[in-house]
Amino acid sequence: MSQNRSTPVVLLATALLAACGGPLPGRRVGVNGKDAGDCLAAPCRTIGYAVAQARAGDTVSVDSGTYREAVTLSKRITLIGHHATIDAAGQTAPANGVLIVGDSSAGSRVSGFTIRHAGLEGIYVHRTARVTIEDNVVDSNDAYGPKHPICVHYQSDCGEAIHLQDVSASVVRRNTIRGNMGGILLTDEDGPAADDTLADNTVLDNPKDCGITLASHWIDTASKSPVAEGVAGVYRNVVTHNTVNGNGGVGIGIFAAGPGGAAWGNQVVGNTAMHNGQSGIAVHGHTHPQNVDGNVIRDNVVASNGTDMESVVDRQPSGISVFSLLDTLRHTVVSGNRISNERVGVSLMHVEGIANPGANTGDGSVGQLFSVH
Repeated sequence: MSQNRSTPVVLLATALLAACGGPLPGRRVGVNGKDAGDCLAAPCRTIGYAVAQARAGDTVSVDSGTYREAVTLSKRITLIGHHATIDAAGQTAPANGVLIVGDSSAGSRVSGFTIRHAGLEGIYVHRTARVTIEDNVVDSNDAYGPKHPICVHYQSDCGEAIHLQDVSASVVRRNTIRGNMGGILLTDEDGPAADDTLADNTVLDNPKDCGITLASHWIDTASKSPVAEGVAGVYRNVVTHNTVNGNGGVGIGIFAAGPGGAAWGNQVVGNTAMHNGQSGIAVHGHTHPQNVDGNVIRDNVVASNGTDMESVVDRQPSGISVFSLLDTLRHTVVSGNRISNERVGVSLMHVEGIANPGANTGDGSVGQLFSVH
């Protein structure tokens, strides 16, 4: 008798939660499900259908299997995969595996998926905040390549496996990223990319671009000063305890591209950067006016990287390359890094006052620990 009585009680409780605006139980997706109903009593077939049924704050739980679709989150959703794969091959609208977009998506979370074969990014997050991307495998994305005409919404490239554009106070952690055009990218085309944390990710063998990139793409040719905090800029981000090996470009890079750009106050601490095609860690300022001051490169392990091809002074393999072509970089910290198997350990140009440079160490495989210009 107690079992028979429980069913109407559960249904009544669910109805009351819906009527009063409370959170509903998690919605489910399974490869043998059907896209019908609300995905509560029985699993639905596609993630997109379940997300459409969900309300802000709901959880969508995806059973193991392969889901051949692209997923858009435009409201706050917790999307949890249980050995689930999103295969976005052939998807064109959007051409991302997972797209998280807009103010209403703030606070969303994506965890537990393998995401592959997207034409653009595996995960693209745009104009939002407080997003968490964790414990995913993101591989074999960016099939279109960084200069494809479909990249009309980008100033210089299509991004990487995971791209946060105009996104703040978010976390990207414990993801495995491999075999994409590039790894993780933060940019600021239309607003700040600030106070984000990239931690404990494994970024391997992304052959055409950098491993982790913090790039100010803001351009204002009329301005006489760098973009102000709160308007745009890539600042106060933390890149820590990542393994960034075997990528085609720089392992970890902080860059400002055009006039008005700002990539300042970022911390690159406790990472490993080895066997990348260009320098293990790099900071670049390219023109005037820019703000590329106050970046910290500390306690990293750097070894066996290539040549920073944008450097105008040290065209040979370098562990850490920090330069500005026009403006002087100030308040930069390069300290406590362990560098090996490089022609130049630390290459500097137009950098004023490196904090505690003597704490960096290079073994006998480093030809010159510091090259200053």
